[in-house]
Amino acid sequence: QNNLNKILNKLTNKIDMRLISAKTILGLSALLLTAACTDEQAENPADGARPIAFTPAAETRTAVEGTTLPADFNVWGGYDNNATNVFNGVTVQYPNWTYTGGPQYWIPGKTYNFYGVYPTGVGSCNNSGVITVDNFDCSNAVDLMTATATGDGSNPKPVAMEFKHQLSKVNIIATVEGGNCIVNSVTFSGMATKGSYNSTSGWSNTTTGSFISSESKALDTTGVDLLGNLLLIPQTVTEEFKINVNYTLDGEAQTKEISLPTSIGQWEAGQSYKYTLTFKGNNIIFTVNVASWGHSTGGIITVE
Repeated sequence: QNNLNKILNKLTNKIDMRLISAKTILGLSALLLTAACTDEQAENPADGARPIAFTPAAETRTAVEGTTLPADFNVWGGYDNNATNVFNGVTVQYPNWTYTGGPQYWIPGKTYNFYGVYPTGVGSCNNSGVITVDNFDCSNAVDLMTATATGDGSNPKPVAMEFKHQLSKVNIIATVEGGNCIVNSVTFSGMATKGSYNSTSGWSNTTTGSFISSESKALDTTGVDLLGNLLLIPQTVTEEFKINVNYTLDGEAQTKEISLPTSIGQWEAGQSYKYTLTFKGNNIIFTVNVASWGHSTGGIITVE
């Protein structure tokens, strides 16, 4: 009987050890699976979650005329009233509109705010959603646009951002009525050409500058653009804005300094101002045309 009990005890111990080993193995497996799921969810918060995407496109340079973007832009954004940043100045890259750091995924139940600046490298955005651009120099002939948008993590879709011009576009056009006229050089001065932008308070810390062209241009009756697209800070137009033009009319060299007309008293962001100088004998006649920048977008560039 004693020998039988000893044998039974040994068998029981072996069975218990096997049970313990099985339980241990199952527990370790569960921990490994949990860790794997945790790592996966860090990259993809939920099964089937969609990545946040931006899908703009464009073909032009400098002054953006149409309804698309021509190059990279920076984006900021997050959820919980910007308390959690998802994008912090990330570059969305033209032309495939991917961004560095791997995809970010929509989180259901979260409302997102997005802020964009075009072109890259000129602006910043704080956690309150205020965009700032310091010491912007208009002599670089670069369009400056900003955008805001919202997104719903429970209804994910590509982020459509409306980029709005923060500059005014100005052109100086010259024509001639009767006679032959060649503009030898032109200087446009007196306006603010540098400044800092804040999406809450607007432009500040502006300084004046000038634009000069020494390229000889023969005029016709249809109009010749003397300085190209000038992308300028929105501002009040004053008589201090001067156009100094050196020209030859029917073989006679002349120089005149003209104050820009103040019939249009303010340059507004997203508006296009075309000033036409008509050389007619000893007179130069000004006409001004104001239009929304771009086609029918009213100065708004849509990225979708």
